[in-house]
Amino acid sequence: MSHLIAAVDGYDLLGYRAAVGATGFEAQAAVRSILRGFGPVDVGAGLHLPRYEITTAAKGWQLQVDGSVVQEDADLPPALGALEWYVVATALSKRNDLFQLHGAALCLPTERAGIVLVGDSGSGKTTLALALMMRGFVPFSDDVALINPETLELQTLRRAFHVSDDTRRLVKPLTFGLLGSDDDPHGYFSPPQWAGQAAPVRWLLFVEHHPQRAPQLVPLTAPQAATAILAQALNLSRAPRLAVATTARLVERCSIYRFLTSDIEASVAMLQQQLSFYSSSGQVSRTQHDSRPRPPQV
Repeated sequence: MSHLIAAVDGYDLLGYRAAVGATGFEAQAAVRSILRGFGPVDVGAGLHLPRYEITTAAKGWQLQVDGSVVQEDADLPPALGALEWYVVATALSKRNDLFQLHGAALCLPTERAGIVLVGDSGSGKTTLALALMMRGFVPFSDDVALINPETLELQTLRRAFHVSDDTRRLVKPLTFGLLGSDDDPHGYFSPPQWAGQAAPVRWLLFVEHHPQRAPQLVPLTAPQAATAILAQALNLSRAPRLAVATTARLVERCSIYRFLTSDIEASVAMLQQQLSFYSSSGQVSRTQHDSRPRPPQV
């Protein structure tokens, strides 16, 4: 038998409004922490909103969506992760006006240009994004980069970063103990600052971790770049025309590379050096106008 909900708050995720609650003040505090980029917001009585609840049950915890149980877990963390995934995934499914790419997006310190670190789960893109943030880069999002299909401007998605223990260990030397806070549940990090305005994508880096080698940028030809982008497009099946058209614009206008990373400090130092051209001029080097690989212009 589920206990009473401690409280229900309203949240606004890219225009998708939902009511979210949890049993007990500890669970409610964890929900508020990982969703604080989206609220709480005033939704009035909220009776018309979709409702997500983490409740205690005989076997531990269960996640209910609009009164139906969709998942049961013995412990709170997986139930919390499931709730966050359901809410965010539903919100993203309603925004097929934006191109959605599997990557971490950041604004350069000048705030005039954006970079997207693309890659499969476990490739190291979140680790690299966190390390760059400690060097003055400002995040748009982690895990899902939202791109305006016409202007190629990045949009902010204030979703808490998912940070593993290995990632914390790797970036600790660069963060001076500043990563995370007592308010963040284990496995999450809510940045204290987000990009305040849209900025165009200038670099797409497909991150690959290769231990025991120096970091390297490998230019992609236009066909290689298009194939790589579409492979990481999260709404390709829902909005194929938008995905293909946006991919074509990205290939034409952006610098696109495989980024072979190793030591995190060396990788960050290399990127800072390569991107310093943008920091000083705000211009972009475009390597995709023909199929011949060229080194980045700095």
